[in-house]
Amino acid sequence: MPWVLHPAGIPGVLKQAGADDDTTVVSHTGIGLTRPKIDTGLREAVGRLCEPGAVTAVVQPIVRPADMVVVGYESLARMPGAPPRPPNWWLEAASELDLRHELELACLVAAVDLGPPPEGQVLFVNASASTIADPAFLALRERLPERLVIEITEQEAVDDYERLRDHLARWVERGVRVAIDDAGAGYSSLRHVVELSPDYLKLDRELVHGIDDDPNRRALMRAVVAFAREVGTSVIAEGVETRAELEVLRDAEVHLAQGYLLARPGPPWPQIDRTEPSRSSRSASVPADVPRLEEIEDRMRRALARTTNALEACEIVVETLFRRGHLMSSLYLERSGELRCAAQRGLWQVLDGISASAGITGRAWATGQPIVVEDVATHPDYMEAIPGVVSEICVPIVVDGDAVGSLNVESLSPLSPDTVTLTETAARLLADRLGVIGAGLGNSRWQRAAQASVAISGLVTGKRLPVQVLHRFRDAADMDSACLTVEEAGGPRVVAAVGPLAGSLLALDADELCALSSLVGEIRSCYTAGDASSRGFVGTESLRAAGARAVVVLPLWSQRRRFGTVLLAHSKPLRLTGDRVEPLELLADHVAAVLGPTPQVARPPSPAHRARAGPAGAHT
Repeated sequence: MPWVLHPAGIPGVLKQAGADDDTTVVSHTGIGLTRPKIDTGLREAVGRLCEPGAVTAVVQPIVRPADMVVVGYESLARMPGAPPRPPNWWLEAASELDLRHELELACLVAAVDLGPPPEGQVLFVNASASTIADPAFLALRERLPERLVIEITEQEAVDDYERLRDHLARWVERGVRVAIDDAGAGYSSLRHVVELSPDYLKLDRELVHGIDDDPNRRALMRAVVAFAREVGTSVIAEGVETRAELEVLRDAEVHLAQGYLLARPGPPWPQIDRTEPSRSSRSASVPADVPRLEEIEDRMRRALARTTNALEACEIVVETLFRRGHLMSSLYLERSGELRCAAQRGLWQVLDGISASAGITGRAWATGQPIVVEDVATHPDYMEAIPGVVSEICVPIVVDGDAVGSLNVESLSPLSPDTVTLTETAARLLADRLGVIGAGLGNSRWQRAAQASVAISGLVTGKRLPVQVLHRFRDAADMDSACLTVEEAGGPRVVAAVGPLAGSLLALDADELCALSSLVGEIRSCYTAGDASSRGFVGTESLRAAGARAVVVLPLWSQRRRFGTVLLAHSKPLRLTGDRVEPLELLADHVAAVLGPTPQVARPPSPAHRARAGPAGAHT
């Protein structure tokens, strides 16, 4: 196998071809291995690789361990130089020759030639921090798939994070997501996470290798997953090579995984074969070792016994259901006469503040009876929040004879009898535990909303009132962008927008505004759930493509009349929960009272004024 320098250029360390990235760190002390020798022949060889068509690409699936669904693919370059060398060797040589940007661009063009992945799956491509700043790199955006993630590699130091954030913003504005590659190796990768707020955090395979036998690695993995959940980032574990490693990652609730166990790199687009053993690059054998229902019930009961509050218990239930595959679960508990979302899995957005008459979830809670819907298209109470859902089951959570909530499960395929049984069992076990620890959700986040409410009460009526209200709303939500729409005869109209995403909010067309407004026709709120790989919906999907990492939709009612909507958006990953959003719903009620059914608002700005204001300006 060829020997190459570690891509970070650490003195005295080399990498050997093999494993997922074809490299293994070893010391070269005493064995005489050196950097690629720079001579005329090497310069010519690197130059040939930079020519059109010289570099090709293969792909490797990125899989969700919970249900073994392929959510995306990483594009991996193949460089047919002589003598044969892995890509990192050629990139190191290109760096020495000041040709790295050119060679990275050739790798990206090879990714372009792959075409879009099937079924709207995500394509991951690699780029160093300096190449991201290259205008030629940005010029390729329109030729790449719509759902794209840039992995910032650990192959060079970052001296100016503010400058890098500015360059990344140009990609994010075009719907691209950001990942930190090889976290835990190379240059200050943890600082990358803090400074760049990525959507994905790819853990270096050295942190994954042997994790089933190493309690320190397992503890670190759990800590990383907890951190990622708190800030709204998804964790990808690289280099998964054994079933034991995969099981540990699944138990740690790692979001995504990649490695030889799942599939080797190959032509587009390899799938995961869950039934037949295979050693080919087109598929890999990952047996669907599905535990029996009795085993799942026992595990869930033991996990629930360790919980001390309702939110922890709800998380256990939705995670258990999500692992069954293709099941998007959400769990609601009653507070102040409405259902509040306490936990969810697999959703991009959540409907919240549900009344007893709203949808299947509200109906099951009100009647205290389970509702099984084999075809949601035929059910009059179904409220669409996720495209592609085929079937749904909703089971009330009954404690001491009273329905205190609802467990809702949606599926992209027909519900099996086992799924129905498991959902009913989960609801029963949760109810038993809530009978011991209580079903209260707490009252956090309220002080900030109260302060914003007081500030809004002191505002003076005038043309700038909507903008001032939105600024207070942003502060209360701790989100950076917001807009106000009003209902008119021709449909909703944006009348004010503030923050870095103001331009995208103003650009929402009539269909998108109507779709967003209809999401909260009978409920208190709709908000994103932080899963960057999940399906979106009209309106929120376009905002996601425009760079929004989190979105909240709140209706405005005055004198029993719906007259507008507040949209909140954030340009960085953010975990939204019912506990966080409920105070904003009450703030929206207060805003509706202040603005009234006919707020004094101006027409949206002209394109010229919008350009002068810039993307971070306030628009009225």
